[in-house]
Amino acid sequence: MNNYCYIHIPFCTSKCKYCRFASFWTLDKLKIDLYVHHLIKEIEIKKTDFSDLKSVYFGWWTPSTLSFHHFDLILNKLKEKYIFEKNIEINIEATPNTITKENLIWWKKLWINRLSIWVQTLNNKSLVEIWRGNKWDILNALNIIKEEWFNNISIDFIIWLPFVKKWEIKKNIEYILNEYSFIKHISVYMLEEYYNIPEDIDSKFENITYPTNWNTIWINDDEYELEYIDIKNFLISKNFYSYEISNFSKKWFNCKHNRAYWSHDNILAFWLWAHWFINNTRYSNSENFINYYSWKDIQYEELNDEDIYLESIMFWLRTSWLKKEIYENLDFKKINSFILDWYLYFENDILRISNKWIMVLDYILKEIL
Repeated sequence: MNNYCYIHIPFCTSKCKYCRFASFWTLDKLKIDLYVHHLIKEIEIKKTDFSDLKSVYFGWWTPSTLSFHHFDLILNKLKEKYIFEKNIEINIEATPNTITKENLIWWKKLWINRLSIWVQTLNNKSLVEIWRGNKWDILNALNIIKEEWFNNISIDFIIWLPFVKKWEIKKNIEYILNEYSFIKHISVYMLEEYYNIPEDIDSKFENITYPTNWNTIWINDDEYELEYIDIKNFLISKNFYSYEISNFSKKWFNCKHNRAYWSHDNILAFWLWAHWFINNTRYSNSENFINYYSWKDIQYEELNDEDIYLESIMFWLRTSWLKKEIYENLDFKKINSFILDWYLYFENDILRISNKWIMVLDYILKEIL
């Protein structure tokens, strides 16, 4: 069994309008100091029956708000307790406005060797609407990375954000890959809860206030499917392979943390609202600061063989395929109905998911399990 570590830093320079997770719009030094102190204590007391780590992932797009001193404290505490494998991947998710030449130099000194940057879109109107800064911060960050030869970079996009036109995300991806050859990993997601903006709104943009929601959806399911396929085919043409339905990478550059999650490997987690998975048991911390600091409201769930089997089917279908000995135990009548509708298909006795998965994958899984 391989072992991985996930650490969540919940303090943001600005909180995305659509965010529903345990993160907070504050850079109060005292609050961050208290949080890091407790997180280090959690690393110290949490017991495990293994001693090695293949990756450390600082996640949730906010870690780059930490100081060099905070990173140093956390990583040194991990090194006291665990052996870092020779090719360990240490990743931080970063907001563009925190990527400076000075930070890159310090991060490299701390063995940080992978950056994840949430671009989302290069549409300035959309970035303002969702409280994500502006595209100049993004391009400036990429230019700084280019100068510093930081090679293992992942960027994320979201299709269907407000003000973003049809096929605009593909144009954004094309532009960035043409300008910045060091990009090794791209994720493409859809934000289902958000509504889009009619195309004719551009002429009125200067005279409107930013909405929190819109009743008009101008990208329908078929158009979204075509846009996803177009992006996927383009990325394949640029030698990015799809190792999960929303994640594409150059060879040898898929995210170790993602792979661990989809493979039921051991994942340690130290943070507010942490969810960790050790030896087929899933644990979670409280999402409330007071309870987290008091070691209260820690939940756990032991997964039996059937639970693991059902989750594995979901992960296998998202990341690769189902072999015959697996899908033979599922609802074959339902499988056939999805095959007739071109959502699933057989290839040499292997069941695969088609590009039409986008809008209905969760429903398909629920029906065939």
